[in-house]
Amino acid sequence: MPDPASPGTPGEPILLVGQDRKGHWVVRHSLGLIEGIFVSRAAALHFAHQECQAIPGMRVALAGAALSSALAR
Repeated sequence: MPDPASPGTPGEPILLVGQDRKGHWVVRHSLGLIEGIFVSRAAALHFAHQECQAIPGMRVALAGAALSSALAR
């Protein structure tokens, strides 16, 4: 399994998992195609891994900084 904290190559579909500035757990597609807010890190990672199984070539990466979320506004 690839290192979830390693950066992807340009154009590679990635689901970023991290927290927003309010502390919500967020999953966000690198191109903004998928987004979700979750009550726990485990729930966010579960969702991200399920989406990766459905979309060939998709990876999960842990965000290195706070994520912004259109849903949490």
